[in-house]
Parts: sequence; C-alpha cells; structure tokens
Amino acid sequence: MSGKSVGSGGVLRSGVKFNFIPETLESPYKDVLKGRRWQRPSFVFLSASVLLFVTVFYGQSLTTPLKQFRNASSVVLDSQWKKVLTFFGNDDFYLYVVGVVLVSQIPFWSVGCMFMFVDYYNWPRWTRKYKLQPGTHEPVDLNRLKETIRVVLINQWSVTIPLLLSSYFMKKFTNTMPIIDDLPSLQRFIVDFIIFIIVDEIGLYYVHRLMHHPKLYARVHKKHHEWPAPIAITFLYSTKIENILNSIPAVLGTVMTNPHLFTFWAWYVFVHVRGLIIHSGYHIPGLATLEEHNYHHMMSNACYGRLPFLDWLHGTDKGFHAYLARKELEKQQQQQKSE
Repeated sequence: MSGKSVGSGGVLRSGVKFNFIPETLESPYKDVLKGRRWQRPSFVFLSASVLLFVTVFYGQSLTTPLKQFRNASSVVLDSQWKKVLTFFGNDDFYLYVVGVVLVSQIPFWSVGCMFMFVDYYNWPRWTRKYKLQPGTHEPVDLNRLKETIRVVLINQWSVTIPLLLSSYFMKKFTNTMPIIDDLPSLQRFIVDFIIFIIVDEIGLYYVHRLMHHPKLYARVHKKHHEWPAPIAITFLYSTKIENILNSIPAVLGTVMTNPHLFTFWAWYVFVHVRGLIIHSGYHIPGLATLEEHNYHHMMSNACYGRLPFLDWLHGTDKGFHAYLARKELEKQQQQQKSE
C-alpha cells in the first residue's frame, strides 16, 4: 500500500489491470487527454460563477411572481421551523448537540445501509453497470464489512460527539451560538454554503496531502486506504487522528461565518451524504463523475481534492486524466471492433 505508481503497465492495488499512457503522448491519446484536462474545471468554474452572480443579484432581477412565491414559501418554512424549535423545547443544547447528531447519523446510516445492501446482495443487478471498479465487492466480504462498521461507530461516538460537545461549550463561553430563531434569507444561506465548500475544499486538499507524507501516512492515513476499491461507509473508516484532521476543514467555514442553525444542520447533512456518494464506488447517473476519488483509492498518490481545481493547479491529476484518456480510447476501439 505504498501508493507507488506502476510503470507503463501493471495491476492496480484493487487487482484491476491497467496500462498508463506514457508521458510523451501521441495522437489520439494527446487529443483525448487535452480535452479531459480542461473540460471539468471550466464547467465547474462557469457553474460556480453563475451561481454566485445569481445569489448576489437575484433579488433585483426576479419577476413579481417569483418574489411572491419566495415570500409565500418563506412563511411556510418559517412555520415548520418553529415546530422544530418547539419539538426541541427551544433548548440550544438539544438543538446544537442532539440536532447535529441526528442530522449526521440519520442520513449517514440511511444512505450507507442502502449502499451496503446493494454491495452485499448484488441487487438490483442493473447497478453493476455503474460500478467504477467492476468485479470488486461482488459481494462485499461480510466480516470485513462488520469490522468497517465497528471502526465507523467508534469514530462517530468516541471522536465526533466529544468534539461536538467541546464546540458547544466553547460557543456558549464565547457567546457565539448560532441564531436559532427566524430562518436565514436564501441569499445568506447560499453565500454561507459557498464559503463552506471553498474553505472545506482548500483545507481538505492540503490536510489530505499532508497525511500522505511518508512520516504520517502509515500512522494516520493508511487505514483509510485499506479499501483500494471503497464502499460508501469507508468515508469514516479511518484512524481517530485522521477523523479529527478531516473534521477541521469542514468545521472551519462555520466558525468563520457563524451561520444560522438551520444552515449548520444542512451543511452536516451535505458533508455526510457527499462523503458516502464519493466513496460509494459507483458512478451515479445525474451526478458529477466520482472517478477522481476512486482513482485516488486505487493509486493513493493523486487526486487529493473533491473538486478539480487544486489538483489541476498542483498537477496532481495528471495520472488520472491519462487513465481516463486510456479508458475512453479503449472504449472507442471496442466500439469500432463491434461495428
């Protein structure tokens, strides 16, 4: 599990045969790779720019019917939020600590169990065609799955909960508890979320690369890479130290903006569901490709981020794009043979 690259050909750590493209790519490899290198960063940048523009300026450009719909929906949502506050007795401890536990645990184990069912029973069969590493975990080993569940539960209850309690008492001491009354405006909600994603991405990329340093990898991060073909719940399969380190970027954005409690909850739901999907081992239709992190688990020395920007900036995605180019070219060749 050293994560060393193979040469021009070999077998990935998951057992999947693969040939890398040489550094001096000749056509048609070079053309395919060139398109891959720029396609996704440009698309993501354009989407983010449009989203930010709409977030900042939408209030001045919405038509009257849309404004009326927004106002009516705000009344309904505020009413439902009041019911949630009443359910928790308007107690900030229950809302902050118990609330975050619930919005983390329920989505994690609901989605996680769904993927475990699919991996263990290999059903429904049509899901097989979406596997990123065909032939792996068909079915998943039950004993290995039990051990992974045990480690995840330990991380959730012996690390995450104490950190959450510490955060609560620190916020009480510094008088920085999140607002719990009226829901935030849509503008504030989206801006906060964009900040969370940016801060989390930057922080995680460099923390992740740090954990791959030879002096830290074996003690801190190697456990997570015991699954070269990951399954969903391996998102939290790690050492306690890694779990703490991975929590820092996710929490840092909320510390910077001190968002409304609803935004705080929504962010934790997003972080857990995103982590499960990224580690699921499937390319889910309708979602952005998850192959970057899957490739990271296969090779261990590339694609450290969730978004493509920092990997592109630091050149840690070169092997991945060569891998995609090779797969695409082989697919084209197979199509030509079948015609």
